[in-house]
Amino acid sequence: MAGSSSSSVVAPPIAPTVANHMPNQGRTLLLNMSGAVQPTASFIGAEYVPPYFRPVTLTSGLLNVRRALFGSNADAAGMNYTLWQYMRIVHSTEYAAYVTALDPRITYLTSESLVDYPYGGSYTPVDGALRFVGDPELGNADGKLMTSWNVSFAGSTVTIQNLQSTNETSTVTTITNGLTEFIPMVDHPGLKVQVNTVIGGSTWLVDYIGKPQASMDPINRAAQVSSVGVAAFEELFPRRDPYILFRKLWEQHTEFTYKLSGVLLAMMYRTNELRINGN
Repeated sequence: MAGSSSSSVVAPPIAPTVANHMPNQGRTLLLNMSGAVQPTASFIGAEYVPPYFRPVTLTSGLLNVRRALFGSNADAAGMNYTLWQYMRIVHSTEYAAYVTALDPRITYLTSESLVDYPYGGSYTPVDGALRFVGDPELGNADGKLMTSWNVSFAGSTVTIQNLQSTNETSTVTTITNGLTEFIPMVDHPGLKVQVNTVIGGSTWLVDYIGKPQASMDPINRAAQVSSVGVAAFEELFPRRDPYILFRKLWEQHTEFTYKLSGVLLAMMYRTNELRINGN
């Protein structure tokens, strides 16, 4: 996993000057997360989000589409990974003009690849005291890629707290030749940790980014979108321009990149309408 950094994602050199426009507007609307706190530059898939952007409240139908596109429990890492794919899909078509029509200032079309990202676990301090086996089963259809824990050892007890859920377990363990038993990580018992009590310290921070599985692939996401129901599609594709075109791309185009672009563009534009008009 990439090391942490105190530097933040670099903002575009041009500040927004036109009402209701902002850099990276299309991507920011799909992400729909607050820009108040910028991620560090090393955070997986991190891109500039205007610091003044606040999440838009979506209608129930659009929420269903969002869950289909990103998963029911997507975190920031999962959102960034998925958007890394989606924005390249849209920009591979001539309909990317609808993205730049929102605002032409974009920073996310770089050569960085998330295919070869160093997925997996790490811990600090790196003292050789922890050993892991198994898999936490992240990167699945729910869109959650990342989690972290505090692990501590005292006497014969290993305490593990998941920092996202705050759930905690304390396990009295047998120690053999200075090694504890393998103990399941809280909320993700498929991953287990063993503590070497002879070396290292007594408290560690563990981070894990799961490798995205096939269920996070855009083709599988599109299959989920096709099942959101008539009511959701009516909210996504109002019977007016440009949504008539976007719906035609989704329903009638023979190439996948165009079909999915129709949904993504409609989601951008509908979210933008709600942001501006509230309806």
